[in-house]
Amino acid sequence: MNYSITTVLPRLRSDIAMMKHVHMKEEYLLIYDPLRYSPAPVILGLSGLQLIDKLGREDQQTCVEISNSTYNGEINPHDILDVVLQLSERCFLLDDEYFRRKEDVDTAFRIAEVREPFCLGTVYPETKDSAISMLDEIKEMTEKRENASLSGIIIPHVELSEGTHAYSSAIRALEASPKPDIVIMFGTSHYGGEGRFIMTEKDYSTPLGRTKTNTELVNTLHASSKHVLTRNDEQHRYDHSIEMVLLLLQYAYGAEQFTLLPVLVNSMHDRFSSLDKINDAGIDEFLAIIQDYVKRTNKRVLFVSSGDLSHIGRKFGDAEAAHSLVTDITMHDSDVIALMCAHDAEGFFKKIAETHDYSRICGCAPNYLLMKSIESKNAQLLAYQWWDQPDTSSAVSFCSIGYFEENS
Repeated sequence: MNYSITTVLPRLRSDIAMMKHVHMKEEYLLIYDPLRYSPAPVILGLSGLQLIDKLGREDQQTCVEISNSTYNGEINPHDILDVVLQLSERCFLLDDEYFRRKEDVDTAFRIAEVREPFCLGTVYPETKDSAISMLDEIKEMTEKRENASLSGIIIPHVELSEGTHAYSSAIRALEASPKPDIVIMFGTSHYGGEGRFIMTEKDYSTPLGRTKTNTELVNTLHASSKHVLTRNDEQHRYDHSIEMVLLLLQYAYGAEQFTLLPVLVNSMHDRFSSLDKINDAGIDEFLAIIQDYVKRTNKRVLFVSSGDLSHIGRKFGDAEAAHSLVTDITMHDSDVIALMCAHDAEGFFKKIAETHDYSRICGCAPNYLLMKSIESKNAQLLAYQWWDQPDTSSAVSFCSIGYFEENS
């Protein structure tokens, strides 16, 4: 882009992320793109935070104006321009560079037949052998279970290294249950998107193999629903909800041994006014179509929810650090988990709605849908954990819960 010190600058993208980065005892600001339109992150000195704040506002200025208004003339406009050019090159600004890059990336995903792994090499190892070795170690943290058939299971989607106990107990439960023919997975949609439900016809790939998406069921849902279901599946490219849990399912059963219905689910906060019952015809219809398909196919189906519990601390918008909130939120989590183990979908939703989801339970929607999809009331809490994030004074809680068939 041809920027100068007198160019009115574009805004910073609102969907980028920032965190403190420490190198050789020096603190820096690390700016990165969770959606990976950017080819690389940007590292700035902490004084750059004021510039980033300015670029995020609607009243855009020139480098000269920012130098005078934000830095009282102590930072040269040309130094500000150097940072602006770097941000533009890395696609962090809402300018032509970013929009060209976004179109190229989105088009490539749109025409692809496979949803390639997004967390590869960051959240889990790049090679099959390394991934299996890591999961082997995690599994051994929990004792082998006696055989018991699962009808549904809730599994978190935090990083593997942070959720070892929850993942270990989930793997043991999966391995003790017969292999499913179809996995219907509801996952938290972290980045919004069109409508309540976001599906894809693309197969999902990880280092453990390629799992076919059940396109027959996807097309049945689109054809049978009176409510419009989006065909835009771009959220699947960068959302980790489905991928993280699928890796465990592939490990337990084999990547090619079942088909998958991958459904990213957007927030149900718009239903919070209906405290006693969600009363949403679109949700009821979606689940009814799935249930009808399951009955007609007469195949073994496993319902899976990929969702965490509370997100607290400064990273998530709380004024207080996470450590001062943990005791209260642990009690809240305990109440929510008790309702999930009682298979009380409406009570679970009502509890969160009454508090206006003040602890930000990202598994609200997928967990509710799972409970509404299965009949088993033989539920067991497999694990409950916290992921402490001291660099941002934040923390995330999560659990794994198994729903077993009555005769197990």
